[in-house]
Amino acid sequence: MTFGDYLKNINLTVIFDLLLAAVVGILIFLFFYRKNSLNIALIVAGVIVLYLGVSVLNAFSDKNAFYLSKTILQFVLFFIALVIAVVFQSEFKSMLARIGKPQTHEQVYHSTDDELLQVVGEIVKAAQKCSKNDIGALIVLTKSALPDIITNSGVLLNALISAPLIESIFNKYCPLHDGALVVKGNRLIAAGCFLQISQEIKIDKELGTRHRAALGITEIRPDVLAVVVSEETGIISIAQKGQIKRYITSEILHQELESFYGIARVNAGARKQQR
Repeated sequence: MTFGDYLKNINLTVIFDLLLAAVVGILIFLFFYRKNSLNIALIVAGVIVLYLGVSVLNAFSDKNAFYLSKTILQFVLFFIALVIAVVFQSEFKSMLARIGKPQTHEQVYHSTDDELLQVVGEIVKAAQKCSKNDIGALIVLTKSALPDIITNSGVLLNALISAPLIESIFNKYCPLHDGALVVKGNRLIAAGCFLQISQEIKIDKELGTRHRAALGITEIRPDVLAVVVSEETGIISIAQKGQIKRYITSEILHQELESFYGIARVNAGARKQQR
């Protein structure tokens, strides 16, 4: 059955089917728009409209009419689908990671506010030390388990957090220094993890792979906060929900981490004592 034949038998079911197809088309269009690929979306939409138009004309005229045009457009649509699958494979992987099952083997720990405050202090100390010595670092804090594909790409540690441990991991002579450190609660879950980098084209050209990786994980996981220390400049940045803030001081970092852990009301005296 051609598209034209399909329209000849139009009824409520066909109308509903067409509405569903329109919703899918809008979602696809929004995907390309979000990736700043509006031109690709317009080309795909144009080819689909041409194909449907030729199918309708073919149904209401001689069955052999527009045969060549219809066949060519079918091949063009197939070719476009292959190109999109290759060009946007990283985005598709991110989508799968977003809906993928989290790891189930991770042990659950319930951290108190005092323990989390200690974690904040240790992370801030480590970030300051790395910044001072121009040591690159990427620390990913998560409120829920990350997919196995991320944690299994590194080395599982399940260790208590301390500034010296974080600093030693990001030392350039450590095999794990190029990857991300994953923190959940008061535990260092894994080190040396590989993250999907952001494909956003509007990112500042000065930002390197660590910053793009931080943005990438926060784009697909809104419950994640990433702390980045630039190896070139020593600048501390934080990424959350696909946005990045640079030139973060130790005081601001303390506040951001406390807010992330839900302990933002800790007074300044407690902070100083913790340091």
